[in-house]
Amino acid sequence: MSVLKFPKRLMARRRMLRRGIVVGFFLGVVFFATSCLPGVVASPTSGLTFGKGPLDAIRDAASRTTTSGPSSQCGLSSLELAVMMMAPTYFEAGGPVPSPMALSRWDNVNVRASNVNLFAFGQTTGPYVNAFFSPGIGLWQFDSAGGWDLTAADAINVVTASNVAAAHIASRWCEASRDPYWNANEQRRRAFAWGAWFGCRSSGSTAPCENRYQQLILEGAINSAQDLGVDTSGGMSSRTCDVAGLGSNLPCWYVNPANAQGSRGWTSLTYDPARPDFVTPLPKPFYVVRANGREYRIWLKVDTGYDIGITGSHPVTTNARVSMVWERQANLCDKTQYRGECGGAPPIGVLDSVTVGNSSINLKGWAWDRDTTGVVPIHVYVGAVGHAMTTGSSRSDVAAVFSGAPGNTGFDITLPSAVGNQRVCAYAIDVGGTLGNPLLGCRDVVVTSTPRGIIDDVVVRPGAVDVSGWSVIPGDPSTTAIISVNGVVKSRLTRTVDRPDVQAGMAGIELATGFSGSIDVTGGRNVVCLTTGTLPIGSLGCRVVTSPGGSPFGALDVVTARLGGVSVVGWVVDPDIASAVTTHIYVNGVGYAVTANANRPDIGGGLPAYGPDHGFVVDLPAPGGVVNVCAYGINVGVGAHTLLGCRTTTVPTGSPIGVIDTLTRSGANVTGSGWVFDPDTAASIPVHVYVNGVGYAVSANGNRPDFAGTMPLYGPAHGYSFSIPVAAGSARVCIYGIEIAGTGGNVLLGCRTV
Repeated sequence: MSVLKFPKRLMARRRMLRRGIVVGFFLGVVFFATSCLPGVVASPTSGLTFGKGPLDAIRDAASRTTTSGPSSQCGLSSLELAVMMMAPTYFEAGGPVPSPMALSRWDNVNVRASNVNLFAFGQTTGPYVNAFFSPGIGLWQFDSAGGWDLTAADAINVVTASNVAAAHIASRWCEASRDPYWNANEQRRRAFAWGAWFGCRSSGSTAPCENRYQQLILEGAINSAQDLGVDTSGGMSSRTCDVAGLGSNLPCWYVNPANAQGSRGWTSLTYDPARPDFVTPLPKPFYVVRANGREYRIWLKVDTGYDIGITGSHPVTTNARVSMVWERQANLCDKTQYRGECGGAPPIGVLDSVTVGNSSINLKGWAWDRDTTGVVPIHVYVGAVGHAMTTGSSRSDVAAVFSGAPGNTGFDITLPSAVGNQRVCAYAIDVGGTLGNPLLGCRDVVVTSTPRGIIDDVVVRPGAVDVSGWSVIPGDPSTTAIISVNGVVKSRLTRTVDRPDVQAGMAGIELATGFSGSIDVTGGRNVVCLTTGTLPIGSLGCRVVTSPGGSPFGALDVVTARLGGVSVVGWVVDPDIASAVTTHIYVNGVGYAVTANANRPDIGGGLPAYGPDHGFVVDLPAPGGVVNVCAYGINVGVGAHTLLGCRTTTVPTGSPIGVIDTLTRSGANVTGSGWVFDPDTAASIPVHVYVNGVGYAVSANGNRPDFAGTMPLYGPAHGYSFSIPVAAGSARVCIYGIEIAGTGGNVLLGCRTV
């Protein structure tokens, strides 16, 4: 609810605020309250919003007040006090987000005749009405009539104002316990504590601050959203000022209603001198200074547009309505912004940027001397070499920030420079010649001149070119030689080769301007180019070469069957590259990618330009039986993939094979031995022995060197032997080799009667 909607209530409110702070104590009865920083609901539901900075200040003041001091033992928690502090601000400062800068607008002469003294020189009409000394200030609208030890800046600063509001409300809460009526319940105690604020007065069944209080508490925390755009200053700016007669380097504050944070309904409506019952003037921007026990509000001509500066002051703790002194002067210099009556102030400005060109530098920035509306001399030093220039280019951004600054404060200067590392500094020269020439800024830059270079030689070899030459950017020894092939940057070569011939032709450059390096290329026509720095590709020259190219060639030398697969041997070379080639090998149509990088001295001897590392030796899985193997060289660059050859072999497979070497009966046992293997595997296999139909499992893993001598692919571990008990009488013994891999089935090795 905006303060603008309560034109009559503020008279009563002013009377209440004049009471000041009353601090009460309980004697004999002590209440203990646990206080801490009040929490804030994470997801508020009240629909209310409060400034983030003000809320933090209120929470801190409430915690401190309820933890220590004369009002800390009255049973008031920090949460309760914080919300009691927040509630009146919605009806005093007004709006959905109460503004810390709110200036009262309802102190016209119809409220009380003495309000005329709040107008500059006591004039409610005329050219100076907006130099108005607003008596009610800030979230709680502290009025000078209350005797508060607060300037306008103190009342706007929520940290200061929160401490005063917390002490006052907590004191009133404690004081209410002395009166049985006010102490009947907590709601009445809160009403008593809010008594100084007219906006909290109940009307009929309406209790505005009590209702707002209930909205603002939820589950032991503050039920309000936070506006991050409102800080503890409310849009007021801290400055440093010199004020004639008061002192130098004084803390001062700049209050501009246009910069107010939070709700700004109080800035609306226009003063009408013919309506003394309507709003008072909205003050023009002003400065606040506290000195010698007085509050000074100072209006500069640059802010008001008036023909005079205006100062209004009163003793801080007095009612401004009856103690105002008005002066037709504003002897204030804002030293932070150099505004106002600063006299011969030194120039100000900034060196925005320094960029380098071809043996040149460019400086951009601005400078303003308040003692002139003309150009400002600028002295620029490049190393030890000085240059005298002036401002003169347009800088509307500077004029927008600094009131009174002309539009020609900019400079955009290009100067010659020696190459190499340079320190560039710019100074603004004081027009009066007595207040100093401030440094606008310095930059360290590397100044260069035209890049130079050449490709001396390009040597072609398979898959690469060897490039040599030189490059230089005078002034920048850190550059590299950038080599591109067919428009694509391939390498940045460090220049490490001494080139006295190049240095002799260009004074001041480094000795190591030469480069040499190998660049990978593919076969065919290749355009090899040189550049450096930020120059486009090819700026320093190109060479066109033809590199060897064509389809891969080679051979599939050997395909050997092995258990479960094949061993494949061969070689392949791609004329486009000296490095290894990828080979695709297909076994009965199943493909495998292999890198042909095995050592083949025979290939290196026959093709020395390509080296020996082009062989492939690989074992690949294959099913038993006839297997077809084909190998392809995969092309790089010019040409196409090449078939290196196909070969056929037979991978061992089938049912187990074996013999019965011995089978005899000795007493109550049958003994036997022999060997057996499965062509699909080198592993030992099981043997099943049946005696009169009763089976026994035996493993054929005994050592048989004789078998290994004739079947080296399978090894010696294929012998079997057994001794099995047998009943009296003849016995029929049958022995089987058991299939465990590949194709085939179990095989009867033989039967005998013993």
